[in-house]
Amino acid sequence: MKKVIPVSIVFLILLFLSQTMVKAQSNGLYIPLNIRKSIDNGVRSMDGKPGPNYWINHSDYNINAELFPDSSTLKGNEDITYYNESPDTLKRIVIRLYQDIMKKGGAREFPLGNSPDLTNGVDIQLLVVDGDTIDVNSNSASREAGFYKTGTNLIVFLKKPMPPKSHINISAEWSFHIPKIVKIRMGNYGDGEFFIAYWYPQIAVYDDIDGWDMIDYTGFVEFYNDFSNYNFNITLPDKYVVWAVGDLHNPTDVLKKSVLEKIEKAKHSDSVVNILRPDDYKKGNVTKSNGKNTWKFEADKVADVSFCVSDSYVWDAASVQVDNSGRRVLTSAVYEDSTIHFEEAAKFARRTIEYLSTELPGYPYPYSHSTSFCNKQGGGGMETPMMANDGAPKDRGRSIEVISHEIAHTLMPFFMGTNERKYAWMDEGWASFFPTEIVDGFVPDYHYQAKEVERYEKSAGNEDELPMITPSFTYKGAFAGLAFYQKPATFYYQLEDLLGKTMFKNCLLMYMDRWHNKHPLPIDFFNTFSNVSGENLSWFIKPWFYEYGYPDLALKEAKQKGNRINITVEKIGNIPTSIELTLIYKDGTSKIITKSAREWKRGNRSISIIFKSDKNVKEVRLGSPNIPDSNRKNNIIIM
Repeated sequence: MKKVIPVSIVFLILLFLSQTMVKAQSNGLYIPLNIRKSIDNGVRSMDGKPGPNYWINHSDYNINAELFPDSSTLKGNEDITYYNESPDTLKRIVIRLYQDIMKKGGAREFPLGNSPDLTNGVDIQLLVVDGDTIDVNSNSASREAGFYKTGTNLIVFLKKPMPPKSHINISAEWSFHIPKIVKIRMGNYGDGEFFIAYWYPQIAVYDDIDGWDMIDYTGFVEFYNDFSNYNFNITLPDKYVVWAVGDLHNPTDVLKKSVLEKIEKAKHSDSVVNILRPDDYKKGNVTKSNGKNTWKFEADKVADVSFCVSDSYVWDAASVQVDNSGRRVLTSAVYEDSTIHFEEAAKFARRTIEYLSTELPGYPYPYSHSTSFCNKQGGGGMETPMMANDGAPKDRGRSIEVISHEIAHTLMPFFMGTNERKYAWMDEGWASFFPTEIVDGFVPDYHYQAKEVERYEKSAGNEDELPMITPSFTYKGAFAGLAFYQKPATFYYQLEDLLGKTMFKNCLLMYMDRWHNKHPLPIDFFNTFSNVSGENLSWFIKPWFYEYGYPDLALKEAKQKGNRINITVEKIGNIPTSIELTLIYKDGTSKIITKSAREWKRGNRSISIIFKSDKNVKEVRLGSPNIPDSNRKNNIIIM
């Protein structure tokens, strides 16, 4: 006679198995349904690798632009070939018009008042999509008219849907005013200096998670781009020099022979070469005299292109070997003569490229050059691939930090293709983490890590602080800096301490190997680190990213009986951190004991640290400037 199992027990067994399966599939972390769908479709996987069905769209751009310095205007035309590698049939195309952020009445995250930089945005004189001419200046924006605008996005409905594995052609002519006063990441910096970014109609990202990226550019959140191929030509008066993303393909047409010789020297020099000095401009020894010069650039598989121009900036450059093949990367700094600390900028840039390529992450810098342009402002910076728009802080350590931070962005987000609009911490956090040893190497008493930790812990746990996994475009105000920069940098410090430097680096390199030139999500990053380390790290990741909370350790008790010392550390906050104890003995000597955050893996709220010593303890101190702690008042016990 067969034994019949009650239906209720069967239900409980199935429920347990389903819950166990879901937990195993997610490694204990919440996965939204749109991301779950991508995993189920084999586009992504739960071990952190791209799935067998992974895809990414891309474009080929051919751009001709002319910059008119006197009127602060840029005019351009472009031909784009857009490739649909997705399994979906596309019924519309989304085109970004970034400089519509300057439209009167437009949505922005800060007021501009009646600034003369406010305009009607990007003036589209011609737009042809798949053979159809779209009158985007018509007042009848609708599906019937073939388009509509929302914020900085132009949506064009396709008359013929675009099937998978097909491509279409798009042509545009446009112009816009280059801002002189309100310079949002780019602009006219006066005296003949321009940094031009967010400057051409660009196809938005269509991905496996959200379809078309429809997040407007309102000035705060930044990049999310596909990897495309660019040929772009910049025309302007012949007294100007142009530096750009990608490689210059007609140097002999635009630069004097003496300049070319010094560039070539810098490409093989560990020491800084002064390529352009003020006297070179005065003597006419810089550019070819053609009335106007057209500078021709090419960049393949990059997330974006930008350029900067000047008719007076000095140019320093050196180079550094980045891999065993002998390949060298040119590191340039262009700036107004005598700008504070920028006379060392090429050296700082060279060290940054060297560090990123050989130490951490230890991934050879993947491009031919890096150019740091100084905008003469007080501080801060703006990144594009291979280029940066840097301020000039008065503090030397801060200046090195800005230069190094912006160069690090060439890896994150550009080489890695992360979505900074939704997950700014995936690049700003790394760009805040990587400069640590670079800055301290030049300025030993700068204490870079301690500064980052202090900035985080000052505001950690306040009611405005959202979990880091919250999409970045929803953040407003000062707490965005906390969530995008200092908190993730502090997390990376703690993760490195938890895994150890070698394993941490192995995980990071595997993450980069798997996901460069793609679009990794947070779950891909988390799962790669768990997969490579062989350890489910969800217990550590979850409180840092998915929960409200703060780090706070306290000394609960410290006792000594004979040579036996028992110290109890309590975890008051929910965010796990490493532990550092300093024991001060009555004879004036001291001892430091360290433990990683793994001590909190079991979910315990306290640990006892027991050891033996023949010395009598006078005082026990908990903590370090490099470990975040929201309340340091409970960290000392006098014995």
